[in-house]
Amino acid sequence: MAIKLHRCSGTFIKGPHPCWKAQKALDDAGIDYELVIHSALRPRRPEVEQLSGQRKLPLIEFEDGTILRESSEIAARARAGTLLQTPAQD
Repeated sequence: MAIKLHRCSGTFIKGPHPCWKAQKALDDAGIDYELVIHSALRPRRPEVEQLSGQRKLPLIEFEDGTILRESSEIAARARAGTLLQTPAQD
């Protein structure tokens, strides 16, 4: 299943940053994904709002259009090996 990780353009920011946390978990779990970079500024994210109903990042977009938000949930599922099981719409 192909997934997309939507994250902010602050790819240089490490540590507790939510986008980094989600991307690192995917990388550590060996999950293939397409990286989609968005503006670091929330007001400049209308495409994210159109996808998920909010402008916060990160989010995972599954092939069927289902969205998973919240970096801690993304990271937990990646570590548990359950990320590719499509979640119910949030």
